[in-house]
Amino acid sequence: MNIELIQQSISLQTTRFDLALMTSDDFNLFQQLQTDPRLMQYIGPILEPQALAEKFSQRIKPWQHEEEHWLTFKITEKSSKSAVGSIGFRIEDLAQQRAEIGYLLLGKHQGKGIIPEVGRCLIEFLFQQIGVHKVIAYCYAKNIGSWKVMEKLGMRKEAHFRAHTLLNNEWHDEFIYALLVNEQKNKH
Repeated sequence: MNIELIQQSISLQTTRFDLALMTSDDFNLFQQLQTDPRLMQYIGPILEPQALAEKFSQRIKPWQHEEEHWLTFKITEKSSKSAVGSIGFRIEDLAQQRAEIGYLLLGKHQGKGIIPEVGRCLIEFLFQQIGVHKVIAYCYAKNIGSWKVMEKLGMRKEAHFRAHTLLNNEWHDEFIYALLVNEQKNKH
């Protein structure tokens, strides 16, 4: 893998969107996404302000070749210059060349094909530039919009864990979707 390419200067683009790693200037967007109860209902708890600030500082720090460290991109619409959401990745396992992706989109921008468009771009970067073997994504079974996006990205469901995670006093089934590098190449 070309892990030296994972650095603060990463920027990607699609026809409609620019993706740039978040900086300290992007806290308001991060806070909007992470504190929206509708978005977070199947992601995780809404954090207290101090914990949210700490999570943000972890997301914007330079990558130090650490597994589990999320790198988060701000998604900016080219035509309006408006931030619409975030998409990110972490190297889940360096030795196994596996990366995880995740995404959040402001409510008013959902249903417009944004995450499939920027997701394809990020997955291509991870396969072609970084050299990962497999890209995975997790979601709760009730998060229908999220797993439909994963399917639009060409990912296949590899696991269904029943009553796997406790969130908001409710047990949730969890799905794992994945795409292998050779499957991605066959899609182009």
